[in-house]
Amino acid sequence: MSGQVSRTPYGDLPGFSRLFVDYVEGRSSAADYYARRFDEDSLLAFAPRTAAAKRADRSAVAEILVDQQSWWDHDAAALESARRLHDPEATVIVTGQQVGLFAGPLYTVLKALSTVLIARRLETLSGKPVVPIFWLGSEDHDFEEMASASVPGRTFTVPKPDVDNTGPVGALPFGPEIADLVEQLGESLPTTDFHAEVMAMVRTSYAPGNTFRDAFAQLLRRLLPETGLVLFAQDDPRVKRLAAPVWKREIENWEGADTALRATSERLADAYHAQVHIRPSNLFMIEDGQRLPLDVEDGRFHLRGTSLSWDRDELVARLEAKPESFSPNVVLRPLTQDWLFPTVAYVGGPGETAYFAQYQDVYAWAGIPMPAIVPRTSLTLIEPGIRRSLDRLGVPTTAFSGDPDALFSQLARERMEFDVEARFGRTIGEVNKLIAPLTPEVVRVDASLKKSVEATRAALQNEIMRLRDRVLKADRRNRDQLRQQVEKVAEGLFPNGRPQERVISPLYFATKYGPDFFVRLMEDLDTDTRSHLLIDL
Repeated sequence: MSGQVSRTPYGDLPGFSRLFVDYVEGRSSAADYYARRFDEDSLLAFAPRTAAAKRADRSAVAEILVDQQSWWDHDAAALESARRLHDPEATVIVTGQQVGLFAGPLYTVLKALSTVLIARRLETLSGKPVVPIFWLGSEDHDFEEMASASVPGRTFTVPKPDVDNTGPVGALPFGPEIADLVEQLGESLPTTDFHAEVMAMVRTSYAPGNTFRDAFAQLLRRLLPETGLVLFAQDDPRVKRLAAPVWKREIENWEGADTALRATSERLADAYHAQVHIRPSNLFMIEDGQRLPLDVEDGRFHLRGTSLSWDRDELVARLEAKPESFSPNVVLRPLTQDWLFPTVAYVGGPGETAYFAQYQDVYAWAGIPMPAIVPRTSLTLIEPGIRRSLDRLGVPTTAFSGDPDALFSQLARERMEFDVEARFGRTIGEVNKLIAPLTPEVVRVDASLKKSVEATRAALQNEIMRLRDRVLKADRRNRDQLRQQVEKVAEGLFPNGRPQERVISPLYFATKYGPDFFVRLMEDLDTDTRSHLLIDL
């Protein structure tokens, strides 16, 4: 692609926590909460250690990865990447995301691109295999968070199938209504030469009977073909059996995990903020299709909202018999990930990066090496029309991160040449002053001309007022054009007041610029993710 690329420090943008900004800028006050830095030298130094660490059976995990790649569209590069995990020196770069509608917001694809680029770079530097893996967050039960997608001017939402449903969203199949939603999406996407091809990708992914997980995986693979990105399904029963030792440790010694989390979180809260709410147990169970938390009380594990409970030994026995009925929470998920994979780095968003600041001690409790946490690529894509408006307005993109009405008022004041009403009011007053002494002189010459003097004064005033009205009309027109430009840019860069990457579906850009847009976008990206990118298309 090679569009013009510029960088903006995260500290100059709203919506990024002080902890995140300090971390990416390398301040020890934040970085010390993490096990290691995320520069290339640190990643290279850590790779042999994580490759050799004790964890789940590497060959078994690799075989599952290889098998899972056949669940979605055939992708030779992804299949080859999965096979390479068999190499005892191979390591992985991992990212993950909930399986949102229509592949989620733009940042979902950005996380995947960052993961691929970092894996390629580390492999080039080390000479060892590095596998990029995308963890499909299919067991989350927050339906509302995954059921919506947006393109400019329109948001689409899948109706909730059951008001009482709290089960894993990824397993939910779409009903007939998804076909209508797909057609509405097609009507809302721009009409381009690529529209038909993109919509064909969407229709074959988001079809009645397909699940949230599989539709998401199929579409993500079609947006990023042959990049070597390996998709990983956490809800595979074989995966859960391999993950059981981590969950068993949680059951047998939840107090140790709780103590480790609380100690770190208290220190973090004093300096910054703690993002993860700590609860005594970090496990969920899937019972009758519902994903329910396990609460600890009086030495027993209680399945919330039910009459079911177990003591430690009973719950361990349940885990060993039916590991597929267990599910990790936001704390235990990364520990599970890094028990399964020799992870060098996890690529996360600003919120995830903050989560991991609480986890260093709990990784030590689990006896699992904590990976580096690398911020994902963060960017704003500036379309040609938006760039022209920006140039006309003469303001930086960061100016649009706030209230567009306030920005319009500021720009209108700056562009106002003069106060029209006041200036013309003074002009009429000055005309009246000039004519007033003329009246008695004219009357002395001919008294009958008094009315003519008054008529002349009135005519002059009327002409001035007509000119004033024309100026006011032109000013209103200019202000309307200014408002339209401000609103256009604000909606393009910060739709609904939020960063573009957190709102707009990647399908919008694939339709405008081609299905291979994101593969080509990789040309403009690198592994330095310490600042926000502004990319002109």
